Amino acid sequence: MQIVTANTRMYEFGCRFYVRGEFLKYVKDFKIINERVCYLRLKAKWFSCTLINVPAPRNKKMGEVKAEFYNSLGQNINQIANSDIKIILGYFNAEIGKEDIHKPTTGNESLQNETNNNGIKMTQFAISKSFNVRSTTFPHKGIHKETWCSADGRRVNQTDHVSISNSFRSAITDIRALRGPDTGSDHNLLKINFKVKLRVKLKRNIMRKEKLSIFFKIQSGKKNML
Repeated sequence: MQIVTANTRMYEFGCRFYVRGEFLKYVKDFKIINERVCYLRLKAKWFSCTLINVPAPRNKKMGEVKAEFYNSLGQNINQIANSDIKIILGYFNAEIGKEDIHKPTTGNESLQNETNNNGIKMTQFAISKSFNVRSTTFPHKGIHKETWCSADGRRVNQTDHVSISNSFRSAITDIRALRGPDTGSDHNLLKINFKVKLRVKLKRNIMRKEKLSIFFKIQSGKKNML
């Protein structure tokens, strides 16, 4: 399954999902909360999954703007059914470091060594909502962690992130940036490998597996004012 989320350069704010036609039948709900938060609910045979797409305020924005964003995000997460698998993905403008205090939540495979202000806020939010940051968990070469590249190619960063509710953190088995696809953006496409194992009562008492591969890209440009 392929899902693309985008923060487009056509608008000052906004987020969206693109879903391939053959998977539209699995979309049970789509809702725009505000210019920075929207969600898509997918219904599989054995579970439901809610994807929350967010372009967070930039690191230099005032604290009040960031507080309002995370308050809104938190309120809407609380309204999602507890039985749903919840995944937050998007352009968090957050640099996650390798400080020991954050490792239980963020792992030790980030591109950066130090956490910036947005990274601290994202990590604190993840802890408060029992989420795990998976985008900085998997060992890859640096080029497969780079989610953003400057126009001149001299600066790279890892500012796009994926978090999932703690009880399902093992369902995400890999995340990596794909540098090959031409997305017309200074952000790279991210590929998320997602596999859920659920035990169900069947005649043969077998293990059923639901598989979902998620792709997302963030488009940004000079006209964005995040």
